[in-house]
Amino acid sequence: MEIRYSALRLDGDAQVEADAARDTFWELPPGAESDDAVFDKQMWVQTVMYRWGICGYTAFVSTGDVGSGERAAASVFFAPPSYFPGSLAMPSGPVSGDAILISNVFVDQPYMGLYLEHSLIDTVVTEAERRGIVAVEAFGRNDADAPEGSYFPEGYHGWEERPHSGDLEGAPVLSADILEQQGFEIIGKHPRFPRYRKDLNSAASLFSDFEADTHALLNNSAPLSTVLGGQWA
Repeated sequence: MEIRYSALRLDGDAQVEADAARDTFWELPPGAESDDAVFDKQMWVQTVMYRWGICGYTAFVSTGDVGSGERAAASVFFAPPSYFPGSLAMPSGPVSGDAILISNVFVDQPYMGLYLEHSLIDTVVTEAERRGIVAVEAFGRNDADAPEGSYFPEGYHGWEERPHSGDLEGAPVLSADILEQQGFEIIGKHPRFPRYRKDLNSAASLFSDFEADTHALLNNSAPLSTVLGGQWA
C-alpha cells in the first residue's frame, strides 16, 4: 500500500475524503444548515485559499498495483479561527488569536489504523512553521467521559457510525488521544471537549518528523503566494 500526501488545489476535483467533502460543521455558524453541503464546502475551500493560502491536505492511498488508481483516504483542514465560525459552538473556546485551528481530520473507515491522522497533523504543523505561525490549536473529544454508546473516532478505540444527533456528540471532533500523542497540551479545560494547543518550533512528533526536503515534495519549495498576501480574515 502506498500513501501520498498532497495540498488542496484550486484547480482540482475529488481532492478530499468523501465525508470531508460534505461536512460543514466547522465552516457554518452554530445551528446553520446547508442546502448543498458539497457546494458550500467547495466554496469555503476556494475562499480560504484565495484569501489566506493552503488550508488542507489529503492522504491518497493506493495498492501499488498497475491501474489500481488512488483513493482519497483522509483529509485535514486548517485556517485562522475566523474561517471556522462553527468553532463558536465549542464550550472550551474561543481559539487564541495568535493560533490557527485544525478543525478535524476525516478518515475513510477502511483506512483507520494507518495513523493518517498523525501524519496529516504533522504536515499541518510543518506548513504552519513554514509560514511563521506561532501556534496550532484544535478541539479534542475526551472519550473517557463519553456517554454510553457515543462515537469513538479512532480505530484503536473501536469504531461506530457518528450519530446524527444535531449536537456536539455528532460533531466531527478529533480524539483527545490523537492530539496528546502529537504533543498538544490542554489550554481550555472541559470534561468532554477540551481545547488543545501546540506552540511551534517544539520537539518532533511521536509519529513522524518532516524534514525540509520532504516537505518540498508536498508543496512548491518557493515562498507561499496568496492573492491577499496571506492575510488573516
